[in-house]
This record gives sequence, C-alpha cells and structure tokens, in this order.
Amino acid sequence: MSTTPMSCERALFILMADTADHTRDERVGARSHASRCPRCSSIYDSDEAVAPTIGRGPPESPASLRIGLAVVAAIQLVLAVPWLFGHSLVPDAHVEVSHLTRDGALGLVIAGLGLVTAWRPRYVNSAMLIGLVVFAAQLVAGLVDHEADAVTGSFELIHLLVVVILASMFSIAFIRARRATPRAERISRALRAR
Repeated sequence: MSTTPMSCERALFILMADTADHTRDERVGARSHASRCPRCSSIYDSDEAVAPTIGRGPPESPASLRIGLAVVAAIQLVLAVPWLFGHSLVPDAHVEVSHLTRDGALGLVIAGLGLVTAWRPRYVNSAMLIGLVVFAAQLVAGLVDHEADAVTGSFELIHLLVVVILASMFSIAFIRARRATPRAERISRALRAR
C-alpha cells in the first residue's frame, strides 16, 4: 500500500475493475478508503467487499426470522384471497361482505410486503412504511365496522397476523441497522488510511 491517501476516483476504479488487474494491497487500500469515505460508500456498496476485510459480516437477517416471516405472510395470503370474493376460511357468520373484501385487499398488500421483505430484506424500510399505513387503515376500518356491527371482535383477532408480520419486519430492520453500523473497535494498522 502506498503512503499517500488514495483518491476517490482511484479507489472506485480499483474496486470496479477485475481483481486480477490490481494487487491485493491496492484492493485492500481501495476497500479501506471506500469503507471510511462518505462519498465512496454512498456510490460503492461495500457490504460484500469490505466486510471480510474489517471483520464484520454483511447486514443480513437471520434465516429463521426470514423463513418465519415468509410462512406468516403466506398464511395471510391464503386467508386474504377468499376474502376478496366475500368468503372466509375462518368460520364466523357475522361478517359483512364489504368488510371481508376490504380486509382481503389490505391483507394481500400486507402479505405481499411480508413476502418481499423475506425474499429481499433490503426493501424492509419502504415495506414497513407501506405496512404501517395499511395497518392504520385496517385498524380504523375495523373499529368503524365493529361499531356498526358489521364484524365481530373474534373475527378481528385474525388481524394479529398483520401485527406479527409488522413486528418481524421491524426486527429485520433493526438487525440490518445494527449490523450495518460500524462498531468502535481497533482497526489493524494495515487497514488504516495513510
């Protein structure tokens, strides 16, 4: 590694080039620069390239949490599709068709958001925002319909699946944010920018 600081252009050139074109020291220097420079880190996604160098893994969520989210979202999807057509797999005869149809549409959105988050956790922040809006709409509509006797309270308990999906999404977002945040630990002299 050279003793002069690496420029942003040079670091990005090395990182984007074929690994055979540059020495190991040049690649390590470029990765080190990209992990510390705000300009370079916003352009170059250094999770995969820098993580082995600085001793932390990429910000991935545990597989068990993602699989659990996918299972709960799939259950929500299976329940929501018949609701769109005014039918329910949950035995409750005191639910109006308009309530079922609205719950079906909102349930499909929540199920889709859960499945997308389980498949690609990097979309969790935008999915959470949309999920919270859908949850608020479902909560308000459920309270209004409950007051109008369009639905029973026991049927509304099925919406705990939405709460579980949103809680799982929050967990994934928290884990990703925590793992992506650099920790204050000693850095090897070989990795320090000179």
